[in-house]
Amino acid sequence: MFGRAPKKSDNTRYYEILGVPKTASQDDLKKAYRKAAIKNHPDKGGDPEKFKELAQAYEVLSDPEKREIYDQYGEDALKEGMGGGGGHNPFDIFESFFGGGGSSRGRRQRRGEDVVHPLKVSLEDLYNGTSKKLSLSRNVICQKCKG
Repeated sequence: MFGRAPKKSDNTRYYEILGVPKTASQDDLKKAYRKAAIKNHPDKGGDPEKFKELAQAYEVLSDPEKREIYDQYGEDALKEGMGGGGGHNPFDIFESFFGGGGSSRGRRQRRGEDVVHPLKVSLEDLYNGTSKKLSLSRNVICQKCKG
């Protein structure tokens, strides 16, 4: 791709960071990342640098193309641009798993006001987990005609 073959390099560090063998499946990688991310998340008192390393390792190893480059040529080849991408926020990966907990720099959609409606339910229904259907109607303004 660049007219020269990249040198062979250490290609085990990311596996060690996640605590998995080089033969780990995508599912094993995901499980290991989830467990380590929860344990090391800065909001839970973990080390932010360790969390960034975890996120970087998972980003590379969970992408088959990047993983192949990493396995053949190591971390240096990815830094030289062979793997493309990079520069992702480590919280984005965490957020994709857990639906939040990352930095929310304006990415959240604005929500409307909560709808509150009284519903009579017996203690027996609550205990048994009975489902109730509730039908509400609301007025919505047409975006085309504003009517």
